[in-house]
Amino acid sequence: MKKLRNWLEEYQQYLGYIVISAIFLVVTGGYAYIQSDVISLIIFLYFVGDIIYRVNSYFRHQAKMLKKIESITYRVKHAGETAFNQLPLGILLYDETGEIIWFNGCLKRIFNQDLHHKTLKDLSEQLYNRSLNDEGLFKINVDTKTYQVLHKKDERLMYFTDDTEYTDLSQKYLNEQPVVGVLVIDNYDEVFNNLNEQAKSEFYGKIVSIIMQWADQHQIYIRTTANDRFILMMPHEVLQQLRETKFTIIDKVREAAKERDTMLTISIGLATGYDSFSELGQRANYMLDLALSRGGDQVAVKIASEDKFLFYGGKTNPVEKRNRVRARVNAQAYERLVRDSERVIIMGHRYPDVDAIGASIGLLRMGLASNKEAYIVLKQEELDKTAKNFVDAILKDDKLKQYFISSEMAIELMTKNTLLVVADTQDPKMVIEPALLPRAKKVAVFDHHRRGVNVIDSVLSFAEPYASSTVELVVDMFDYYSQKIKMTPLEASIMLAGIIVDTRRFSYHTGRRTYETAAILKQKGAEEKLVQQLLRTPLENYYSRAHLIERAEIFKDEFIIASADDDFVLEKVQIAQTADELLNVQNIKASFVISRIDEQHIGISARSLGDVNVQLLMEQLGGGGHLNNAATQMRSHSTQDVVLQLKEVIVKELEESGESQ
Repeated sequence: MKKLRNWLEEYQQYLGYIVISAIFLVVTGGYAYIQSDVISLIIFLYFVGDIIYRVNSYFRHQAKMLKKIESITYRVKHAGETAFNQLPLGILLYDETGEIIWFNGCLKRIFNQDLHHKTLKDLSEQLYNRSLNDEGLFKINVDTKTYQVLHKKDERLMYFTDDTEYTDLSQKYLNEQPVVGVLVIDNYDEVFNNLNEQAKSEFYGKIVSIIMQWADQHQIYIRTTANDRFILMMPHEVLQQLRETKFTIIDKVREAAKERDTMLTISIGLATGYDSFSELGQRANYMLDLALSRGGDQVAVKIASEDKFLFYGGKTNPVEKRNRVRARVNAQAYERLVRDSERVIIMGHRYPDVDAIGASIGLLRMGLASNKEAYIVLKQEELDKTAKNFVDAILKDDKLKQYFISSEMAIELMTKNTLLVVADTQDPKMVIEPALLPRAKKVAVFDHHRRGVNVIDSVLSFAEPYASSTVELVVDMFDYYSQKIKMTPLEASIMLAGIIVDTRRFSYHTGRRTYETAAILKQKGAEEKLVQQLLRTPLENYYSRAHLIERAEIFKDEFIIASADDDFVLEKVQIAQTADELLNVQNIKASFVISRIDEQHIGISARSLGDVNVQLLMEQLGGGGHLNNAATQMRSHSTQDVVLQLKEVIVKELEESGESQ
């Protein structure tokens, strides 16, 4: 029955012809036999012959097709064997233990060894590690070649194709991408204006010679656009070389300047990976501005394919500039903004310190002097203990406390014609009330910190890292404000306290202008006794400081790290004061104090004497600050985890600077 069914399926297309032919043969054959009709017999015999011919032709065709199929099967089989063994496609099967159970000839040629009884780890550590991931497609290096691996993890199957030519082409494309840069002599006017013509010519010639030799050594196209400004062009490959050597040109220029007892430095902004030279130029200038706003003496690099900004150098403190033009220009610009606004709302950073509060009071008084409605945003729940003393004094002053408002009220008062002023920070994530920024159409920023990657978009920005404090910048503008600035002794004392705290009582980051600012505040009624009373700290601060100092450890001979127990929650001012004190330990270049500052965050306060740029170290941990005064906050379950991360960053920085031991 099964054979009949198979036969019917095979000859289904011929069944109609067979049935009709059979009926016709029976009819004509029977008629010829019964009637003895010759014509019918001839017709019968004709159809018999035709059927025999057709059947014979069919089977001959079938035999021919079978022979052809056998030939094709052989060729396909041979082609498959060729593909498995001769085509440039490596194939590998492995078991659940990673042992190779089958491979083709191409794979053997790729690894140039016998693969029997070998594991993936025996073939390549890189291949083994990549196979553990869920990647379906990845690349590995074998000798001098690069192979793309298609990994079927569920089937434990790998396909290897030679990707060397494409990889080399991609690398060549990357290496030849254009890089545009701008190099400037940071403090050209301050240095050369004090030299006579001969000394100026000799010194300038020496500096330019160093820059030109450096450019020639690395085959960099360089052209002078001004006495203190140069345009740079180079391929990406050269940029990579400069990154590996940490841009030694900035050290060479600084050392050459030291030989003449000057503080001349250079800064460079570089950009690459953008579609047009116009955008490359704009980005390079932006990176230069960023380098200068961070204090100069450094290189800032932006690669389009990378999210982060890259900084190199920044080993010196910015030189204090005596040019008062910026103070005058910014004072006049701020006065115009205040005059053209309905009201002024001022805010500092989160957990405001005395400098932020003092600067805000100075900006408030400038707004009030222009007969404008002005307020300071304050969150009393976000105060350290030192700042709390000052806020308590403010709240006891009926006249002054009326100008301090909550963030909710500030949001209600914000209109299209309200001027929002930010003091003591440039980072939009650090302000006391981030919700105010998108509501403000006009924003002015005053800050003395080095500029970070994220900055507030503002119509006016007066940010000078050479200043001791933001209070100093605000007082700088008083002389150029058309209206007389009036303030009470309490207000002047709070502003003076901001300078005292940020300069560690005039022992750090202090210039001639700092003392002049203190003198102006003294003239406006600042009282040393009141400042001293407000700066007093509770007894528990001394206990916590002793706890931290007791747990301090020396790391790499030149660093001291103190970390509190995980159950200790300390004020930021406490860990900052401890970091200041630990810096006095003999042979120490930088101090780091780590403690939990709330249930979720652990803070690091970093200090240095100038030989170590703690700003760069803190930036790698998500923070920032100055060259010798920086900090960060991190989410972590343990202070010891943070200590380990800090040590890794220090070791990495030492290795990159060639100072590791």
